Amino acid sequence: MSTESGSDGTRSVSVDADATVGSELFRVLALGCVLIATASYVTVLREVTRIVGGTQSLFLVVGVALVVATVFARLVRPRTATAAAFAAGAVGFAYYFEVSGVGIGGALAGLEEIVADTVRLATGLNLLRMIEAGTWTIVFAPAPAFLSWYLALRGRYAASVVPAGAALLFLVLTGDAGTTATLIGALGALGAVGFGELERRGGSIAQADVLAVLFAIVIVLSLSVTIVPSGPAAPVTAGGGDDGTLEGTIDSASEQSGIAGTVDLSPEVRFTVEADRPSYWRTGIYDRYTGDAWVRTGQDRPFEDDVPPPPGSEERLRQTVTAETELGVMPAAAQPLSVEGDVVDYTEVSMHGQIRPATPLAEGDSYVVESAIVDPSPEELRNAGTDYPEEVTEYYLQTPEGTSSEFEARTAEITADAETPYENAVAIERYLRSSKEYSLDVEPPEEDAAEQFLLEMDEGYCVYFATAMTQMLRAEDVPTRYVTGYTAGEPTDDGEYVVRGLDAHAWVEVYFPEKGWVAFEPTPGDERDEVHDEALEEELDDEAGDEDDQSDGDDADDGADDEASDEDDRSGVDDADDEPSVDDPADDLIERNDALAGGEPADDGIDVRDILALVSVTRETAAMIAVVLIGLVAGVHRTGAVARARRTLGVYRHGRRSDPDRDAERAFRRLEWLLAREHRPRRRGESAREYLRALAAETDDGLAHDPRTAAVLERYERAVYGGGVDRETADESIAAVDDLSRERVPLVGRRRSEGAE
Repeated sequence: MSTESGSDGTRSVSVDADATVGSELFRVLALGCVLIATASYVTVLREVTRIVGGTQSLFLVVGVALVVATVFARLVRPRTATAAAFAAGAVGFAYYFEVSGVGIGGALAGLEEIVADTVRLATGLNLLRMIEAGTWTIVFAPAPAFLSWYLALRGRYAASVVPAGAALLFLVLTGDAGTTATLIGALGALGAVGFGELERRGGSIAQADVLAVLFAIVIVLSLSVTIVPSGPAAPVTAGGGDDGTLEGTIDSASEQSGIAGTVDLSPEVRFTVEADRPSYWRTGIYDRYTGDAWVRTGQDRPFEDDVPPPPGSEERLRQTVTAETELGVMPAAAQPLSVEGDVVDYTEVSMHGQIRPATPLAEGDSYVVESAIVDPSPEELRNAGTDYPEEVTEYYLQTPEGTSSEFEARTAEITADAETPYENAVAIERYLRSSKEYSLDVEPPEEDAAEQFLLEMDEGYCVYFATAMTQMLRAEDVPTRYVTGYTAGEPTDDGEYVVRGLDAHAWVEVYFPEKGWVAFEPTPGDERDEVHDEALEEELDDEAGDEDDQSDGDDADDGADDEASDEDDRSGVDDADDEPSVDDPADDLIERNDALAGGEPADDGIDVRDILALVSVTRETAAMIAVVLIGLVAGVHRTGAVARARRTLGVYRHGRRSDPDRDAERAFRRLEWLLAREHRPRRRGESAREYLRALAAETDDGLAHDPRTAAVLERYERAVYGGGVDRETADESIAAVDDLSRERVPLVGRRRSEGAE
């Protein structure tokens, strides 16, 4: 207890009670920050489970872990709790190995490969690419949640943020944790340590300004420092397409295919193919849909020339592919059985059967692929049945957890008359072709792209058509996958097909038992051909115009015209006479010279958003402004500048008058500031009267000896410790301090004098 004494009595203030309340407050804040740090990485895992299913299970196991930690905090020592957390994690991952088909024995035998996979995860391998990603998140989440909460309840706040921080850091390294989650987790960890330290030291809330400065520093670092990746680095795109182009969006990364808004077309030649017949040249197969992108799960392995052909596929297609620019993919007709050439030594194959180069192909690289042609008749597909292998249903029926009932109902309405998976596919394919228009100028979807395209949009490009058809068939329990690549290209007189960037495309493959994967084409071919032909003709006209400008004679002009004419003859889609006659959807897919679209909005005109972008403040600048402001506020508070400024202003003006006792007390506080300015501040534990007596003894003259000072003190003591003062007495104290201020403070006196003159 501390006391303040006066002439007429004493007033006591409890310090211990305030300290206890402050300590409890800091403990609650520290525990809350630990939960925030835990929630930051659980939220990242929740996004994974939202896509693959299992959100409720994730929340359940984390909740159970927190409850168990609460019980253990009262009963178990830290060493035992830590051992229990590691044991629970080991059991969880053993379960994951069993579910994923590896098994505990396989995990022990392939320990080196598991370590390699862990390294790949920690260097940018997205969790969505993992097999049984939902199970992995569920076994990963509870151990750090349990240990963090246990240690926090035991008062070990610095140690409690280590498990949650390590989990979040791992997700940052995989590229799953974005800036927001990382920032929130860092602030939660910092808050837990800071508030825990304030609780331990019995600090007051006034000391929290130090935490404010630290929070600001963390915000600035998280927004401006790019040492830790927020996502996996994007490798070379499929065809080297620029951002905002058709192919650049589709193969924005080797393991991901994006869904964007408006896109451009690139007429650049990517590769040429020598083959006996046209085909779609496949480059990517994707099985996991996120709502705004497609992800390819699983790891690549070295390609071996012992790939078994699909059942019933007797026809073969041999093709020689030559790269005309750097390529990050290996275009080939489905289904590739063998690869020949110099690139075979670094050819890999995905878990889904698509060949890929381990390193990008250089211009001029060439390889030969033999593919098995899957070409069953419509009758065979109708009678294929639904006896799907487990490895097919496991990967190619996934839909995001939040798929709406409206999407499922609309799909069921479209396929109401279908009796087989094949009829489902044909019904959906025909519906999309006839009800949606082809356009490269679309707004990027704000929510699920498949749902928005089916229920709200009137037009789109192949990415939207293929995405919608894949998810609609999956909603009908038909295994389907999203496929990217290039259409046949432009045939030349020497039997080659010239494939450009604008030939990039996305389509659908549907699985039929005993037949394999069959291609379907939901994109309206005629409309797409018209859009792409116009784009190619405009580009060729521009090139011809440039050549005309550079020529000096009629001969040069004629040469340029002839070249432009030759190019015009090769633009667009093959004539009907050049294409094989087809009846079923797979052959119809080959007939159409479709193109893929994707990328960021592109517009040659001036957009208001572009103007606003020029004058807008970047997030780094905003963060720097925020930290400066927070630093100034905290610094002012820490140095007491606010209190000094308040006292200074109080000298100039008493302020609004209220209760006489409060006014008499406020008048003395103003006088006390004048005394501190002229002599010294009042010491801790020194009463007002003792303070004035000490000043009078320490000095021979000055404010302490002025009779008006003694009068203000006497009225103050009556107001605080005695029976109080009336309005007239309080006004006398105010007037006395006003007079003393004018006399003792130069600024006040000078302004008053100038006003009188």
